[in-house]
Amino acid sequence: MRKEEAFPHPNQWAAILLAAGLISMVPEASVQAQETDAGGPAPVEVPATIEVPENAAVGSGNLPVLVDVTTQHKTLLSIVDAGPPKLEESSEANADTAYSAFQRGWFLTALGLATPLAEEGDKAAQALLGVLHEAGLGIEQDKNKAADWYGLAAEKGDTGSALQLAQFYLLGTGVEVDKNKAADLFEQAADAGNASALYNLALLYQEGEGRPFNEEKARELLEEAAQRNDPEAQYALGLSYLEAQSGLNDPGQGAFWLGRAARRGHTSAQVYYGILRHQGKGVDPNEAEAADWFERAATAGNPVAMNRLARIYAYGRGRDQDYAAAAGWHLIARTLGVSDLSLDRIVESLDETTMDEARKLAEQYSATLMKPTEDPAAESP
Repeated sequence: MRKEEAFPHPNQWAAILLAAGLISMVPEASVQAQETDAGGPAPVEVPATIEVPENAAVGSGNLPVLVDVTTQHKTLLSIVDAGPPKLEESSEANADTAYSAFQRGWFLTALGLATPLAEEGDKAAQALLGVLHEAGLGIEQDKNKAADWYGLAAEKGDTGSALQLAQFYLLGTGVEVDKNKAADLFEQAADAGNASALYNLALLYQEGEGRPFNEEKARELLEEAAQRNDPEAQYALGLSYLEAQSGLNDPGQGAFWLGRAARRGHTSAQVYYGILRHQGKGVDPNEAEAADWFERAATAGNPVAMNRLARIYAYGRGRDQDYAAAAGWHLIARTLGVSDLSLDRIVESLDETTMDEARKLAEQYSATLMKPTEDPAAESP
């Protein structure tokens, strides 16, 4: 179903008209910024009314793309400058109030609002305290306390807390590693339809850890998560069809799901799907499309894709032969740990002009794809 188009809020219309010079500001009233927890900014005046000329022509098509809306007469407040959420005299704080403060970056306020609610058993507030303690927001970081709060919220059925605590038990974060408990918590979240939980539970069945080895059960869970458009599940499901240990192989299904994951931006899936396209395994062969997938993954920083793309250019398979491009991508891939003796020999045979072009390409991409190193002896393209 196509989503209905969203029309601008009246305040947005006001900003558009103001930007076009079709309205004028009338500073008849003003509001003051609320004082922040840290002392806050001085009050600023914000005009509360606008006047629209009778001859204003909306939709002239000449509206500027970017407008400076700060002048001596008007100032737009950020959500931080606007202060924490304020309660009406007759209302009481609840988990939504605490989350509102959290989303605005008022972590101390969120902590103060959530703590009494969490102690009274509010699962949403307990989950929020888990987040605050885990990340150290408004309070000293404490993974053990985070695990405790996630545990209380998970016991009350909070899916997100169950998922996060499962990861804690899986990795030994704030608790001792316990893959059985991790599997139980993943299953709790999976029963609620959480795609990430379905994926992680499937991996435990695949590995025979926390759950008995069961490739069919793992695939069933991966199918469900993949249908929910989880790219990690789609990638794992594609691999399971291509590399199954118990005769459940299906190259066509494997290529289908790797293609789905690749289109959702999963770089490893893009590399593998490119290889399948190049070889014609489970899908019609198309070397030009394979080269496109390698290039997408290579420009995203995947060194295996860089090596494959270098080979594409070196041998003219899917792209016109281009030794400078081949050498450039090979230099970056080699620096990132992917060696290739055949490409080394090609690079050694190139003239200095071609190598200059290759180095320029390598420098162009290495600036964005490679982390800087403090080791002066480290090899660079």
